[in-house]
Amino acid sequence: MRIMVAEYAVGGGEGKSIALLREGKAMLTTLKSGFERLGHEVVYPVAENDFEAAVDRLSKESDAGIVIAPDDRLCKLTELVESNTVNLGCPSDSVKICADKMRTTKILSENGIAVPRIVFPGEEVRKDGEQGYVKKPRYGCASENVFIVNGVGNHEDMFFYDSPDYIVTEFIKGEDISSSVIVGNSSLLPLTINKQFIKKEGERLRYEGGLVPYFIGRDTEREIIRISKKVVTTLHCAGYVGIDFVLGEDGEAYVVDVNPRPTTSIVGIARVLNYEVADLLLRAKFGTLPMAEEVKTEGCFSFLAREE
Repeated sequence: MRIMVAEYAVGGGEGKSIALLREGKAMLTTLKSGFERLGHEVVYPVAENDFEAAVDRLSKESDAGIVIAPDDRLCKLTELVESNTVNLGCPSDSVKICADKMRTTKILSENGIAVPRIVFPGEEVRKDGEQGYVKKPRYGCASENVFIVNGVGNHEDMFFYDSPDYIVTEFIKGEDISSSVIVGNSSLLPLTINKQFIKKEGERLRYEGGLVPYFIGRDTEREIIRISKKVVTTLHCAGYVGIDFVLGEDGEAYVVDVNPRPTTSIVGIARVLNYEVADLLLRAKFGTLPMAEEVKTEGCFSFLAREE
C-alpha cells in the first residue's frame, strides 16, 4: 500500500517552536518507519507552502492516510483525507467535537465522566487562594498558552474576561497521566498508560515530555481503561486516541483532554510495544485488533520536549 502520513509541524506549519518541530518529526519518523517495516510505501509533506494543498494532493495518490495537526486544523484536513482515500485516523465528525474543549467537556460531563468543572464568564470564583483555575485555548494543543492562577491579584481581569476563544476550569491537584488506545470497528485496544511531565512556570503550564509505560497500580489502571473506553465510545472515536487525565488527590480520575490523533507518547510506545503501532492502525481499519492480553510492553522509554 501507499500510505500518506501528514504531520503539520514538519509538513509546513508556520511559526512552530523548535520543541513542536522536534516532537512532530519524532512522531512522523515513528509512523513512517513502522509502515515501511511492514512493506508499505510512505509519502509525506515536507516544508510545504500550502500544507492543506499538499495533503489533498498526496492523499489522492495514496491508498490510505493519516493526519497529525493542531486541533483547529485537524478536522478540515481529515475531511480532505476522507474525500480522497481511506482515513486511518478518527472520523472528521469526532475530530470536530474533540477539537472543541468546551464542547468535549460538556459532553463527557453529561455522560457521567469526571471532568474539571467549567467556570463560566461572570461566575463568582473563590478568592481565598485555595482554589486554582486553568485558562486554556478552546482550540489548542501541546499545552500552548495554558495558565493557572488562583483568582486573586493582578491576573483576575485577564483570567476571567468573557472570550469565546478560551475555556476556564477549576484546577485539579494531582498526577498528570494519559492513556493511549487504538479503536477499531468493534473493539478498543489499550496500549499504555503514560506519565506526563507538566512543569509550572509562574502562571504557565508547560508539557515537557513523558514516560512510557507508567505503572499506577492494577486497580487504577483498570479504572483508566474503563473510562477511556467510555470516552471513545461517547465521542465516536477511531484509530489512535490519546486521553489526558489528572489523578486527583480525591481519588477521582478526571479527563482533561481528548486527542483524536497520534500523540507524542507514540514515540515511546513504539519502543516498548511488542506490536508495530502502524500495524495496529491498519488492523483497526481493515481487520481485527489483537486481544488485549496479546499486547505487552518490555522496558520503558522516557522522552523530553524542551524549548531551545
